[in-house]
Amino acid sequence: MHNIKNVRIKLDMKEFEYKGKAMGTDFSIAIVCDSKGLADKLADEAEKEIWDYEKLFSRFLPESELSRLNKEKEIVVSETFMKVALASRELFFLTDGIFNPLFQIERLGYDKDFNRLDIISIKKNIEEYNTDFTSTVFDEKESIIILQKGQKLDFGGFLKGYLAEILCKEIKSSSKEIGGVIVNIGGDLYTQGLDANGKEFVFEIYNPITKKDDILISIYNQALATSGTYKRNWKNGNLTIHHILDISGIQNPDTGVVSASIISDSGAKSEAFAKVFISVGPKEAQKILKDDKMKYIIIKSDGKIIKNI
Repeated sequence: MHNIKNVRIKLDMKEFEYKGKAMGTDFSIAIVCDSKGLADKLADEAEKEIWDYEKLFSRFLPESELSRLNKEKEIVVSETFMKVALASRELFFLTDGIFNPLFQIERLGYDKDFNRLDIISIKKNIEEYNTDFTSTVFDEKESIIILQKGQKLDFGGFLKGYLAEILCKEIKSSSKEIGGVIVNIGGDLYTQGLDANGKEFVFEIYNPITKKDDILISIYNQALATSGTYKRNWKNGNLTIHHILDISGIQNPDTGVVSASIISDSGAKSEAFAKVFISVGPKEAQKILKDDKMKYIIIKSDGKIIKNI
């Protein structure tokens, strides 16, 4: 989790919240409606879909579609897998290649579920490492993806935000009785509609410098994704390593950014650009930011906050 949470206020309507763990993180689903039975049903369906994505895209499950592709290099993929893969390619070009699903964080020791990581010793990796995503083949007509030697895909950099948007919109459009929805997967969330009082959802963003939830924002029918260097890290001896790679794809960035929160209409874009801001820093990220509607809140290690909101 990235310490993003809905601010609770007195409810005039009913808001039902559901929590669980999947995709290596915590998730929560909040549904505003008058029927607990309806909310229970929709939340259960959404949770099943989250687990379906886990089975398709987990790099820690040897039988997942992703693991099979990474091992065999060429397979016929499912419709869902192809859609996600093509979305990753779109993000690659949108970010001028800074966001790259071929970057392998496992080379820095993140080779098992994060909850099982402890102090590790990173061994020299002699396997070929090919991050040229333009050479990866996507045959949409035959539903075939072909990886080149040394290539492995990892959709962890945007999949949570991507799926949060899909689920949120599915729940909201499923019934006129639904007033509002929040789907939060590991701190990457999407909202539809309004809260139980008919107002926009309000969220707190954790500031790792002040160690307080001292940044408040409200969003409506949008995504909010936060990435930070203060969470999801592990030890290699005395060295602390986190899960975001720089443009080389082999090491953590040194940009001074400790937290990046992105608000946009796209869950996938919000999550990907949060990584971009940390990877190359605010100045370089702003140069490639082509979406005027995308808002950001960047926190640096010296306490400085850079934002356009």
